[in-house]
Amino acid sequence: MVDSKQEMALRIKEAREWKGLTQVYMAQQLKVARQTYLDLETGKTEPKVRLLMEISELTERPLTWFIYGDLGLDIIESEYKEEIDKLVQCFGCLPHSARQIILQQSIQLAQFMTEYTRTIIHRR
Repeated sequence: MVDSKQEMALRIKEAREWKGLTQVYMAQQLKVARQTYLDLETGKTEPKVRLLMEISELTERPLTWFIYGDLGLDIIESEYKEEIDKLVQCFGCLPHSARQIILQQSIQLAQFMTEYTRTIIHRR
């Protein structure tokens, strides 16, 4: 079940503070007035999906966490559990040297895709 507007507002504030960002910085990055951003943190207004996605990117918190709270983290975990289990099973069959190479390349690819995705979102 989706939490209330006020709970989402508290999570937006918590995520910003956790990341050590100011309200002014968030407003500038989101291209909204500071008061508009403050209204999001106080629950006066709810963010549109696109704005919530940008807040998620800026604070490095999962999008589902803003909507569902800690249950959102469980959703992410269960969504990928089957895929992760299959990957771990295959990975475990490889010799150590191959695992090291694959792990290094996977991290590089994930970092690239994360940066690429951020670039695409910020262009819109």
